[in-house]
Amino acid sequence: MIRRVILGLLVAFGIGAHTSGFAGPMFVPFFTAAEWALKEVNDPTGLAPVAVVQRFEARPGQCISSPPFHDCERGVERAELGQAIVPRGSGDSHWYRWQVFFPQDFVTAYPVRNRHGQFVDHGTGESAWAFEIGSTGALWIGSQFDDESRYFSVINERDLRGEWHDVIVEGVWSRDKGKLNVWVNGQKRVGYKGATCDRCRIALTYGIARHGVGKFKEQYPQKTLPVQTMYYVAAEAYSEDPGWIVAPPLVVPEPEKATPEDEVNNEAVVESKNGEEGAGDQEEPAEEEPIVAQPTEDGSSGSSPTRKEEASDEVTIDPDSESDGASVIVPKTIESSDAVSSEQSIQTIEVGAETESVNEIVEAESEEQISSDSEAQTASIEETKDAERTVNGVVPLPLPSVNDDRR
Repeated sequence: MIRRVILGLLVAFGIGAHTSGFAGPMFVPFFTAAEWALKEVNDPTGLAPVAVVQRFEARPGQCISSPPFHDCERGVERAELGQAIVPRGSGDSHWYRWQVFFPQDFVTAYPVRNRHGQFVDHGTGESAWAFEIGSTGALWIGSQFDDESRYFSVINERDLRGEWHDVIVEGVWSRDKGKLNVWVNGQKRVGYKGATCDRCRIALTYGIARHGVGKFKEQYPQKTLPVQTMYYVAAEAYSEDPGWIVAPPLVVPEPEKATPEDEVNNEAVVESKNGEEGAGDQEEPAEEEPIVAQPTEDGSSGSSPTRKEEASDEVTIDPDSESDGASVIVPKTIESSDAVSSEQSIQTIEVGAETESVNEIVEAESEEQISSDSEAQTASIEETKDAERTVNGVVPLPLPSVNDDRR
């Protein structure tokens, strides 16, 4: 019976069985002969997307050797299904999908490396890529076809058991321009570009494959590997994109609606800008050249701004005072020239854009005159008070100094 199975596998994976592609799930036992190793059963978890699932069981000592796969000599035990037809290497994308469930009592036995999904290169008899559980208990995928280290974690240990995991793989099998993308439960976990294989005759196998059994026996000679059981939903493989991965629609953000306050602010800004532009467009007034009024000779018909003041020898100002009815006479004499008559000579006033008007000059002179008269009046009042004190026999004493000069 075992020989017939091996013969069937060799025919299935032989050179004459290669085709340019495949159109659906075509998987057969891969170096697995025991009937109890592979079964179809009703979903025992109650969580699978289908009613019937595949049950895989690996027991100690379960191995088959046939070139180029020498499992027993290399310490490999399998309970796997593999693609019946191996596609030829090409630059096209190949798509693979399966669902996997690890029971809560699933036990890993490191240093045995538990592989649960492999892309086997039938040109070399080795795995090109493998999903493996290592010493950390997490499921990761790593390359096996060369000495380069390419490892990507896909499911951590705390999430591994007790739930179904959906796995999708896109692979371009090439020695230099390959690609490998992996999605787990709808999230992209791997995005790799570069070499993906050696001979590139890649076929998917999945189930349970225990590598390193010999190391485990050497390290624990008194122990026996545990029986492992797990479940899968039948894998699918296609040479064309089946549409499993749908790109999310491009969302264009809608422009924010303007609030009434924003509209008022925008209008104010526009008005401000318009006002600045209008002010900039106005022409600045041209500076006028100063006009100088020349004095006219007697009998001339020309006219000029004049101010007449009657000259007198004395000007008496009677300011209001808060003193005891005392009035102060402040003499002020204006000398007139012999060559000028009683009318004051015409004053020359320069008129220009920056010159003060005649009225401003007159008001300024009046303010200065009043200020001077007020100061003189205050001084006279103080002198009068001092004179009264002296007359009454009182001599005013000097005020004390604020600062002590002795210090």
